[in-house]
Amino acid sequence: METHAETLYRQACGLLEQNPPDTAAAVPLLYEAAEAGHPEAAFQLAACLSEEEQPDIRAVRRWLQRAADGGHGYAAYNLLQICEAEGESFVSQIDGYTRLAENGILPAQLRLFEYYATAQDPRAVHWAAEAAKQEHPLAQYYLAQHEQNAAEPDYGIMLALYLKAAAQGLPLAHWQLGRLYLYGQGVAQNTASAVEHLTVAAEAGIVPAQTELAALFQEQENPAAVRWYRAAAEHDDNARAALAHLYLTGTLTERNPNKARRHARAAAENHHPEGLRLMGDIYRYGLGVKADEEAARAYYREAAELGNIAAYQKLISGAVLNQEQQEYDQTKTAALLRQQTERAFQAAEAAAKGIGRAQDFALARKLYLEAAEFQHRQAMSALGNIYYRGQGVETDYGQAAYWFELAAEQGDPAAQYSLACQYYFGQGLPRSTAQACRLLEAALDNGYPDQATARRLLAEWRAEAET
Repeated sequence: METHAETLYRQACGLLEQNPPDTAAAVPLLYEAAEAGHPEAAFQLAACLSEEEQPDIRAVRRWLQRAADGGHGYAAYNLLQICEAEGESFVSQIDGYTRLAENGILPAQLRLFEYYATAQDPRAVHWAAEAAKQEHPLAQYYLAQHEQNAAEPDYGIMLALYLKAAAQGLPLAHWQLGRLYLYGQGVAQNTASAVEHLTVAAEAGIVPAQTELAALFQEQENPAAVRWYRAAAEHDDNARAALAHLYLTGTLTERNPNKARRHARAAAENHHPEGLRLMGDIYRYGLGVKADEEAARAYYREAAELGNIAAYQKLISGAVLNQEQQEYDQTKTAALLRQQTERAFQAAEAAAKGIGRAQDFALARKLYLEAAEFQHRQAMSALGNIYYRGQGVETDYGQAAYWFELAAEQGDPAAQYSLACQYYFGQGLPRSTAQACRLLEAALDNGYPDQATARRLLAEWRAEAET
């Protein structure tokens, strides 16, 4: 038989489900039911009070506590959230989150897995698996990433998890699926499937997906490439440089040296090799500006020092024209070395990711080291990951920080994000929330793919730093 409190609660729910909800009439009923010991009524009452124009936080906490005392898990979770908002650290409340997570409260499981994942703590896998049992897409995505980066990945499990997360609308999962199909990693290479998934991710604002999709369309001579390069150009120097090239050559769009110069300069100001090389071309050939051979050579030299092969070729041709034998010999030697460096990096990528061959982290590390010795930014970032994750080696946070720092100094957003986490948790580095925030801001500015997670962490870390 239904209790009086249950009857009151049911009537209140009916009023709240109206369109618009009749909160004023529902609240007195919730009060009465909550006073009679109905936990769900106390929880709903706290929710109604929190939505008032000037909520009485004490009253909200009181009713949440009443609900939590009655065994309401989500009320207990909300109390922990309020404590965090008022300045209590997550770590000081971790036991409370763990108890709730063990009782199946999904937000608590997610909070734990995100915390442990940021700290590269193995407990992240446990809580991600628990949340994945409740079909949460972010947990499925994390488990897929974990499988993908494992020493012996199970591509079947990885693909199934990405597909589940993508089916629930997670753009990051679509981005990873697009890359898998683009490069044939663990699946048959399929350009149409790559375009399908990358498009979903690109439309959701994932910058690397926009750039990769644009490059794919450019190969297909599809004018849609311009749209996606434009979308990514706000955050991505690769996109800025590619767009500058299209405007310079009139490929897939109108020829416009002024627009080309604007995009190339924006990339060059961030020391982007191709942006610098294009600025060299603009001044060498007087494209929308007065020709200036010295300015062109300065841009080419900086681009070449950062590994741009085309810039080396420009310097070589200039040395031939000016009959500068010594400069010709030195530049040609440096260009050949850079070509070897890039080949080493591409071979390392194939070995690390199992692209067109069996995955081999030992070989990947050897090849990444070869490329990193010559300041290859992505190789240095990849080495950081190898030591951070213990891929084919023992986990070594000191070595990870060393390589991440070198790549971060060159503007690599993934390295900046990882180094930020190491500073925050004091992994191989002195703990520094201020340094962590600075690096996280840089990663966001440079187009770190998972913007939502990075922004959430930045807000949490800033709030912690201010308390």
